[in-house]
Amino acid sequence: MKKTLLLFATLCMAAIGFAQQPFATLTHNDTIRVFHGRYALQQAHAAAAHGDVINLSSGAFEAVNITKAVTIRGAGMFSNTATGRVSTTIRNSFTVEITDTTHRLTLMGLYFMSNNTMTLYRAWHPQFVKCRFQKVWTGYRSEASRATDRTTSAQFINCILNEWRNLQWNNYQNWQATGTGFYNSVITKFYEDGVRSPDILVNCIANQDNGTDYINSKTILNSILYCSIHFDGSTNGYTSFYTIGINVNHDWGGSYTYFDMTNMSTHNLHNYSSFAQVFQTFRGTYSDGMNMALNDNIATTILGDDSTQVGIYGGQFPWDPSVSNPLIGHCSAARRTDAQGMLQVDIEILNPDDEDE
Repeated sequence: MKKTLLLFATLCMAAIGFAQQPFATLTHNDTIRVFHGRYALQQAHAAAAHGDVINLSSGAFEAVNITKAVTIRGAGMFSNTATGRVSTTIRNSFTVEITDTTHRLTLMGLYFMSNNTMTLYRAWHPQFVKCRFQKVWTGYRSEASRATDRTTSAQFINCILNEWRNLQWNNYQNWQATGTGFYNSVITKFYEDGVRSPDILVNCIANQDNGTDYINSKTILNSILYCSIHFDGSTNGYTSFYTIGINVNHDWGGSYTYFDMTNMSTHNLHNYSSFAQVFQTFRGTYSDGMNMALNDNIATTILGDDSTQVGIYGGQFPWDPSVSNPLIGHCSAARRTDAQGMLQVDIEILNPDDEDE
């Protein structure tokens, strides 16, 4: 499907000769603006208002410190060799500091590269969908702002995080992120230095590398928990239902168990002693695009509270890293304006459903 748009020449002259560069479109009401090059995301964000939509093409963009409650959509966190789809990647670390409480920030279909960190200072009900993060930290900008810098009710859906770190100040009741929920997501490490886990994990696969003090008062539902270092606690102190714990004996001589669930059998909890008993190929170390399917006997006999399998492939948001929003194929412009001073621009909009036909 192609859409032909007439845009003011002052907004679109940059489109000439840049068809191969990554680009962004900014939608504000009925107006569309186009930005090209690695800094296109920064330029689109600078021109945006709360509630606007920024669509990113495939390719790499420089990160921007996000201060506006916008929707930023990319081509996906992984490339797809079958369809030729190339991911949208974001370079460098960035912060989120949004004071608006009418609109929400939404990030979708983005791959945040290398060892970069997204630091959440302040946001109201942000949503992160089908994104691959390296590090997500919460924090505050200064001592003067630590009481107001709060991220409230963040949701991560079909996401992968290499590291989650929720900071606190004053005492363990004052956390910088409250009401955080992970749904059908993979968290390969909860930072172990006195940092609290999310408030709710639903249909997740999570590596819990810290002590019981920081997982108290949480709800864990239809998930799979494991530990890559050591753990000698139990599930007492927090609420866990329909969940698998993988107990691992480590090679330095000590025998440690992760989440001994035998004393909470009434909550439909299950213990296993190895990854091979639970997963087809996953052995505790994640790599991008890895299949984390369960063994057939686990997938069909250990079911969640909704009668679907536990882990990321069951539940309300079964794991699917592909994006469904229309994506930008290319953007080209006429070489000169018409008599009215308008520039004709062709923007190809790809419907992901059409790509599979």
